[in-house]
Amino acid sequence: MGFYDLRAEIEQMLLIARALVYTDPAETLRLAQFITFRAQSINDARAETQAALLIALAFRATPSVAEGVREHMAEVATQLARHNADDESWLAAIDCHADVAYDIANYAKAMDLWLQLLKRSLTQQWPEGMARAYIGLGKLFFISEDLASSLATHLKVAPLLTQISDKNLHICHHINVAAAQLHLGHDAAAQSALDRAQALLIELPFCEFEPELHYYRAHLLRKAGHQDLAKRQLERALALSARSCNHWGKVVNMIALGELHLEQQQTHASQYFMQQALDTATEIPAKYLVQLAHAGLAKSYAASGQTDLEFTHWQQHFAIYEEIKSINLRQQLSSDKLKALLLQLEQLETTPNSGNYNTHQ
Repeated sequence: MGFYDLRAEIEQMLLIARALVYTDPAETLRLAQFITFRAQSINDARAETQAALLIALAFRATPSVAEGVREHMAEVATQLARHNADDESWLAAIDCHADVAYDIANYAKAMDLWLQLLKRSLTQQWPEGMARAYIGLGKLFFISEDLASSLATHLKVAPLLTQISDKNLHICHHINVAAAQLHLGHDAAAQSALDRAQALLIELPFCEFEPELHYYRAHLLRKAGHQDLAKRQLERALALSARSCNHWGKVVNMIALGELHLEQQQTHASQYFMQQALDTATEIPAKYLVQLAHAGLAKSYAASGQTDLEFTHWQQHFAIYEEIKSINLRQQLSSDKLKALLLQLEQLETTPNSGNYNTHQ
């Protein structure tokens, strides 16, 4: 007669739950709650911490939950990881918390969390923590339209990649570099970064960032005047997005499809994709994407002569745009502030082991 190995069950359920985070977050959440109960029954603090992280990641991938829930669960996971001295889970949890803050346009909070992650990672010499923090801060520069600083920050990740086994993070880095290069007008460099990302996909069964790769390829094709080829890339990205929970990626892809259809004077198709983008962005909720979708709908309705709807969407676009500007000013999030903080961090980069860093929430 055999015996019931509870620890083996926990470990195996953790593996399954991790694999489903980006494709079936509801099942990840169910499994993580089950693991929490099992772990608490045998005082397994490590498994309980990892389950809390999976719960936070599952909520991050589920935009339709009540306001504040995603931030709260990420904070719970961060605090539990710190309490149980689980550095790997702390690193992922604080990055998750920053991502959630970024999604809901709380950029000052996102900046603070990524800076906490970077400071501690520099002190402890954690390559993955440094990479995640640089990627996050690079995204903040990008959304602040400081493209040169965004690129410079993303490029800090490149020397760390040889020490990072997670190929998803490699692909994320290359795609963010491509985005910055593309917006700076460096099309050849953008293409090269996308090719590096593409080459890594064969090593992964699933990558949440793959739709973004096709999205940026489509941008390059549009710039070169190849609208039909660009549309195929965007349609591929949309199909891939349908089986993932990268909602931000879904929205920007649908906006791009709407713009492409508008260029081809297909206003009904354009309005369809822009409306889909608006609905999804509202669910996240991501104010930055919502205002972009309103602008897209306004242009599309203008092209079809529906000036009343055009006016309505321009009104909503500018109202949210001003709200974001006001939030940024109130939070004192500016390119100058980010630059000043990164200059301070450069001193840490030269003496990474000096001093101790105590995380705070």
